[in-house]
Amino acid sequence: MMLAAGAFWRKYAVVFKADWAIMMAYRSESLIWMFGAFVQPLVSLAVWTSLSGSGSIAGYRASDYVLYFCAVLVVDRLTRSWDVYELDNDIRQGTFSGKLLRPFHPIHWSINGNLVYKVFFAALMIPSWLVLALFVPSMRTSVGLGTFGLVLLAVALSSALRFMIGYMFGLLAFWSNRATAIYALYEGVHLFLSGRIAPLSMFPDWVTYAAKYLPFYVTVAFPVDLLTGRLQGEPQQIIVGFAQQLGWLLALLLLFRVMWRQGLKRYGASGG
Repeated sequence: MMLAAGAFWRKYAVVFKADWAIMMAYRSESLIWMFGAFVQPLVSLAVWTSLSGSGSIAGYRASDYVLYFCAVLVVDRLTRSWDVYELDNDIRQGTFSGKLLRPFHPIHWSINGNLVYKVFFAALMIPSWLVLALFVPSMRTSVGLGTFGLVLLAVALSSALRFMIGYMFGLLAFWSNRATAIYALYEGVHLFLSGRIAPLSMFPDWVTYAAKYLPFYVTVAFPVDLLTGRLQGEPQQIIVGFAQQLGWLLALLLLFRVMWRQGLKRYGASGG
């Protein structure tokens, strides 16, 4: 069993190196895509800092918004998944057949691609934040090293959650040619309920309640609240947040197995 596990991870390392080489070949495109993703958080930051002025809104001052949306920018980049578009295209065009013949389950190739891009983004964004924090006090967080460990765990679980959600929306292409349109609707809801457009405390109580009990809050706002220190002194909320992440991840893994088996029964395309 240990030999099999070792062989599995060696294959993973080979695929990771191959994906990394491809990304390096198109690094300019990756940088443009990354910087383009900064627009929405920065626009939200400009809007809310302007509205708050010298006062505060829902407990957030202008300086709090700077830290909050910087955290949103980093967490969103390190957890976002785009596999729905590639999977939808592969299934509809028939090129998914070639991936089914590979020695790995197709999902592992997608996981590797996600890891490569997130390592790349982390290597650029985190040092940049640390340097900027030296000159911009409002970008500094007061959390300790222990909390940083929890942040890393929350980001890892959030990344797994968003990946599984995106991949399963992509699997809808087995049944529908509108998988990406359905996912776009989900993303529109996620933009508000995950805290990407504004802190959830700014929304009505029922919206916040729904976001926290559906897989929205724990995908972005929960790691952000940990990173910005909003959950300091709230151990129960932290435990509940991690429990929800693990619970939703388990539920999605079980649903994935069902969708995968039923979807392959419907798949009859050939190509690439």
